[in-house]
Amino acid sequence: MKGEARGVLLLNMGGARSEQELWSFLFNMFSDKRIICSPVRYLLAPLISTLRYKKIWRKYELIGGSRIYEHTGRLVEKLQQRTGEAVFPVMRYTHPLAADLFAERQFDELILIPLYPHYSSTTTQSSVEDVYLALRAHGQQPEVREIGPYFDDPLFNASIIERIREQYQDHGYHLVFSAHGLPQKIAAHDPYEGQINEHVTILKALLPDAGLDFKGVHLAYQSKVGPMRWLEPSLETTLKGLAGEKVIVYPLSFTIDNSETDLELAIEYKELARTIGLRDYRVCQVQNDSDLFVEFLAARIAG
Repeated sequence: MKGEARGVLLLNMGGARSEQELWSFLFNMFSDKRIICSPVRYLLAPLISTLRYKKIWRKYELIGGSRIYEHTGRLVEKLQQRTGEAVFPVMRYTHPLAADLFAERQFDELILIPLYPHYSSTTTQSSVEDVYLALRAHGQQPEVREIGPYFDDPLFNASIIERIREQYQDHGYHLVFSAHGLPQKIAAHDPYEGQINEHVTILKALLPDAGLDFKGVHLAYQSKVGPMRWLEPSLETTLKGLAGEKVIVYPLSFTIDNSETDLELAIEYKELARTIGLRDYRVCQVQNDSDLFVEFLAARIAG
């Protein structure tokens, strides 16, 4: 087993690069107690993953599979060059998993950076708990420092403003901040919705000073699955209410582009935008390996 004095772990959900990997992603996600808290998940996980993965993969083929690894790899390289630290990507539902890393390397100190700007039991808590579980399984007890949530960090928000500026044309556009949805049942006991609302307030205040003037600024939620009531308004409802307008969408919950930005927002909702008669529909990239995001992460690593 290789030894490392200190490691920086970038925590994210993972993504599918193949049909089989999509099955694994779905199986592991629906087996997660932070996603489905009932023991029924042990029955649902194999059933849902088996029934859905082939149909979903046909959609993934439109984007050639998830680009989350490609973007994360470039971010890791830049962050290592900037900080001199040993940086490792750790995914929650697909390899490389925390267990993979700790089977190969021993650490004295770890810095955990969830690549989720807002705290939710379904994302940050799930990923961090998975790291501690894997550490115990491999008999490691390093000193651990956790970073996050950071939605209110000025440098982080500068990286968002930079991405919005890339798509900005003129003051005739509406800006929609699209956050990943949560079932109301989970959101009621989770700080996520409050942090999302606070984040939108912060960003709205930054837009004028950045010279970004929009007809309207909106918050909506995407990615609803199943019959339960989720956070509202939905992105579909919001876009339909803007029929005839021009819209720029910023994916607020993500720092690395993935299937929910590249496929759901950039392809599926673009088709909806065409159907309902939006005059223009644009989706911003998120941070990925942008220089401002690297600087923000480097500052957090330095403490």
